[in-house]
Amino acid sequence: MSISKAQIKRIRSFQQKKFRNEEQVFVIEGRKSVEEALQYKKWLLDCFTTDAAFSERFQVALIEEKDMAQISSMATPPGYLAVLKQPQFRWPAEPKRICIANDLSDPGNLGTLMRTAEWFGVEAIVVDEETADVYNPKTVQATMGSIFRMPVLRGSRAEIIRYCKQEQLAILVADMQGENLYEFAPPTAWALVIGSESHGVHNDFREAATSAIHIPSKGKAESLNATIAAGIILSHL
Repeated sequence: MSISKAQIKRIRSFQQKKFRNEEQVFVIEGRKSVEEALQYKKWLLDCFTTDAAFSERFQVALIEEKDMAQISSMATPPGYLAVLKQPQFRWPAEPKRICIANDLSDPGNLGTLMRTAEWFGVEAIVVDEETADVYNPKTVQATMGSIFRMPVLRGSRAEIIRYCKQEQLAILVADMQGENLYEFAPPTAWALVIGSESHGVHNDFREAATSAIHIPSKGKAESLNATIAAGIILSHL
């Protein structure tokens, strides 16, 4: 089965945020991720592979490797690609555990945060105006499938803080002057703010915070990767 030049042009355009947002779609690649995408029929728009056995098994379009190379965002295309609608999530009512991504500019960090948050049972991730695009191909790849299950919402810092106060969520920020994480008694309902490695948590969140916590260090490293820090804190919470 072939793919038309118009389809190739359209799918290639989704590597850019502008065109993804115009059509409210995203692209996922890799056998495991595409297999998982096939379970979400309500979001699935197109699916392509260069693997004849996979094509026959799942009844998806079989295309040539040269065509896959044109629609893939990867230097070495894995041979499996799906186009899906961006899911529309609602802000959860009466949440107990949410993560706030503040100025996480690296798409890989954001995707890994989504995967980590799902592991620890976080109900939603809220990203602010300075954070990377949730549907950037690097973000999507780093989620390892969590993008299908982890509700992600976007809002301004003011909107996020207002939501936390409305839902009576304790706002927790990481700060070197904060309380030792391992001596901190987690509140019943919380919103953990994960800031950028270079700038830390924005002052708006610091001023609104209920508590500040820090991960004690035993070595001389200057800082932790933002997502690794998030995993350590979430494990304790």
